Amino acid sequence: MLEMPDGNIVLPRPPQNARKVAKGRRNHFTGQTNVGTDEEGGMDIESYTELQVLLALLARPGTVHVENQVKFEFTGPDGETKDHFFDFRVTKADGLRTALMVKAAYRFRQAKIRDELVYIASKVPKSFADKVEVVTEQNLVPSEIYNAEMMHQMRRPVPDADAAARRAIRDIRGDVQIRDLVEIIGHAGAGFQALVRLIRTQELTLTRQERISYETYVTRNHHDA
Repeated sequence: MLEMPDGNIVLPRPPQNARKVAKGRRNHFTGQTNVGTDEEGGMDIESYTELQVLLALLARPGTVHVENQVKFEFTGPDGETKDHFFDFRVTKADGLRTALMVKAAYRFRQAKIRDELVYIASKVPKSFADKVEVVTEQNLVPSEIYNAEMMHQMRRPVPDADAAARRAIRDIRGDVQIRDLVEIIGHAGAGFQALVRLIRTQELTLTRQERISYETYVTRNHHDA
């Protein structure tokens, strides 16, 4: 959603994925989220694991673009042309692209499915993706997912708190505890959320991979100055 200077709202574009995702199915997680600097594009989600993977991809340094339900045509073992829809294709700042298959671990353990995915991956040319990865819920790092979901929940700017947070980190050197920065910012919980947004925009970096909390230490990315 984009808010214009005159206060009008521009709704996000409908999902552009090549395969329609059936939403509202009973006993199965489906949904839609918006992505982009101003959340200008909608993206369909077919499982909770997909949502977690998407949020983690968006939060990782170097991610410049994420596509979902990307159509790939290949020749099957029977010689027939077939379609596979990769759940995501992520482009990094260095230009490398990775095509991702998101599967439940119990399904990936099934030899027939695993062999099929391995075969499809073997057919992917560099012109489509530099590499192919399969992601299951067992591959997810809990602290990374926790932080990615927090960044998504706290993503909307609060101008006063955000400006105070940027002033607070302007001159810091080395590692600083979030609790101390919140005291300097002076906006209580809003100050904490502002720091989370600075982590999201990579103006701050965690000194180690852990769940973001008041006890977490961060350092400033001085190349963003």
